[in-house]
Amino acid sequence: MKLGDYLTKDALRKGSRTTATITPEGAVHLTIALPDGSVQHFERPKGSTCADWRATDFEAPDSGFAFDEPISEDWGRALTIAAVTLPAR
Repeated sequence: MKLGDYLTKDALRKGSRTTATITPEGAVHLTIALPDGSVQHFERPKGSTCADWRATDFEAPDSGFAFDEPISEDWGRALTIAAVTLPAR
């Protein structure tokens, strides 16, 4: 499993709240808050498909990581569904 897919699976499985926004450039930005207080970010460029999601920054209370990892189309569909249909939870 690719790192991007692993980060997606983990965030979707453990996440306690999602927030989707549109950036000024028109990209979709999805954040998933995790129970330990960390947040995983995902982005999909404007006009792209489910195959174009990327796992980006990971924020933790005392640290963080900058990712730019591709996500497979299958996991990208799950992120698209989360970004489009789930209210902030």
